[in-house]
Amino acid sequence: MRGLRIATIAGFEIHVQLGWLLVVAIIAALSTAQVGEVAPDLAGPAGWLIGGIAALGFFGSAVAHDLAHAVVARRRGLVVSAVQVSFFGGATPDEPVARRPMDDLAIAAAGPAVNILLGVALLLVSTGASAASGQLALAAGSLFGVLAILNLLIGGLNLVPAYPLDGGRIVRDIAWRRTGDLTRGWRAAAAAGRLSAFSLIGAGLVVAAGGDITNGAFVAISGWFLFLSARAIRDRIEVDQLIGDLTVGDALERDVPAVTPSLTLDTFAAQLLGEGSPTTVVPVVADERLVGVVGVGQVRRVRPSTWATKRVADVMVRPPRLVQLSATDSLLSGFERIRRARADGLPVSGPDGLLGMLTLRSIGGAVRARREARAAGTTSDA
Repeated sequence: MRGLRIATIAGFEIHVQLGWLLVVAIIAALSTAQVGEVAPDLAGPAGWLIGGIAALGFFGSAVAHDLAHAVVARRRGLVVSAVQVSFFGGATPDEPVARRPMDDLAIAAAGPAVNILLGVALLLVSTGASAASGQLALAAGSLFGVLAILNLLIGGLNLVPAYPLDGGRIVRDIAWRRTGDLTRGWRAAAAAGRLSAFSLIGAGLVVAAGGDITNGAFVAISGWFLFLSARAIRDRIEVDQLIGDLTVGDALERDVPAVTPSLTLDTFAAQLLGEGSPTTVVPVVADERLVGVVGVGQVRRVRPSTWATKRVADVMVRPPRLVQLSATDSLLSGFERIRRARADGLPVSGPDGLLGMLTLRSIGGAVRARREARAAGTTSDA
């Protein structure tokens, strides 16, 4: 997961991108200017303090949005250990996908619902504060009003029916439930995304033609990004159709050597990173018990000059991020779990213990082999 870990809330690691510093600064400046307009006596340090509170409130709203997704996902039985706070909510790298459409719909709807409820509540508080007398009351009313608008904006934007926004997920889940086919759900999300994208592009061009070139360009560019997301869904559907019938066992790397937690990285890092390495991730075993995995991703984050002092236990992926797969799991679900674990691969276990590792490299090999087989079949049919 990209970003800086800043806290742990209710068992979830909270990660943010450094770009949030710029966002917070912009919100603080805009809020300070707003306070200066409604309460001139509070200009200066007091105004900047109120603006800073507004910026932190906006950040808290974004955290509440993504935490709502994570909490509902956990209650629906999914394993979610971390949250990355995005600028306007929506999907994150740890976006959970439930096995049932109504569970996934509840997860997707939780974020916008929290922001809309917060927005309505803050709007009521803002109205009450603005009705009171005094500069401080006016400033408080303005502060709560800004936070109300920002929350309603986050909630409303995320209901736009275009993936990866929550509205796109909701469209996908509704179509998935009606048809019983997740692929059809993805197609519906792609269609809704294209419609939303073309609508935004058209609206942006109209605004630009009316003389507001900056805002028009911003709206049109937003529509273009949604269009690219719709195309990405098409690629995902192609992959689903290509390997949707494959299982984890079809891409399993067997006979992978294990390491111990006390081993230093210099004893195996060079071999693991080498082009001829039989795997890109190895299991970590202590007292005949699987305790973690370590892959090229973890090794590359460590400077080679410190390999001799850095132990496997210091860098390995461990529970709750570490989950064990079954050879009968679908290959697509195995890939999703690897992605959510932020690992290079995950262990595959059976009744007799560890069977091997499912890795991103082995999945890529399975995809290439299936594509080549399909291309060969198409050529022979021609």
